Amino acid sequence: MELKEWNGMDNNKCGVAAYGQVTIPSFTTTPTNVTVQKGAEAVMRCGVENLGTKTVSWRKLPYNVPITVGNEQFLELQRFKLVQRVQFGEWNLHIKNAQTFDSGTYECQVSLKGSSIRRNITLKRPKENRWNHISGTQFVEKGTSILLTCNVTSEDTPQSIDWFVEGRKIQTDYARQVYIHQQVALAENMLSSTLEIERAQMADMGKYVCRASKALVTRINVDVLNETNNEKRDTPESIQTSANTMDGRNSSTPNTNGIYLCLLLTCIWIMQNLT
Repeated sequence: MELKEWNGMDNNKCGVAAYGQVTIPSFTTTPTNVTVQKGAEAVMRCGVENLGTKTVSWRKLPYNVPITVGNEQFLELQRFKLVQRVQFGEWNLHIKNAQTFDSGTYECQVSLKGSSIRRNITLKRPKENRWNHISGTQFVEKGTSILLTCNVTSEDTPQSIDWFVEGRKIQTDYARQVYIHQQVALAENMLSSTLEIERAQMADMGKYVCRASKALVTRINVDVLNETNNEKRDTPESIQTSANTMDGRNSSTPNTNGIYLCLLLTCIWIMQNLT
């Protein structure tokens, strides 16, 4: 980083309009708080009216060394750039690939004869792109598996993911067939964790929490169903099975009305022969 000499004052004379009338520069309304995503381009605007022959300078407080003075850049850093919007009278400071250490207060200054006007613009800590998502089985039968997956994405890949159920931390337990597997994808800044409980019991029912940090927490509810009958109730398969059973019973039941009719006709025939 190369720094050029600067005497702390503007070398231009005070702007004087025709007929000796003094024109005093003033700031226009521009945002004084700026927030960007980490890695994006931060733009801090500084609009000045009646600038005349005066110049605009930028610096970061509390440092005295300027970043820019007029169109000349004193801080030889490619991420910093002055962009002038003549039609709006703006002298804007751009910071490419904004990082956490870029946050702070920046000063836009116009030097006058014996004084100056200043405006502070605060670049807030850049927001990180981060999210936390959990998915998996929410309804399981007793004795079957619970399988939950938690994916965490952050600018700084988390070191680990913790699992909790109803406030109790879950650890890998081979005796209970409880397993936790973690996998890191550095290219996507993602950490993935899988929780598997092979034979769920009623005590495994509750609210499951996946936590990578205080800011990255998500939860999911899991219900364990205590199904005592092996056959599923109210399913198409069980309904069809029941219907087939009833049809089988009906087809195997003798037709008693036909038998009674045959017996009656036989009795009539015998009585006619006897007479």
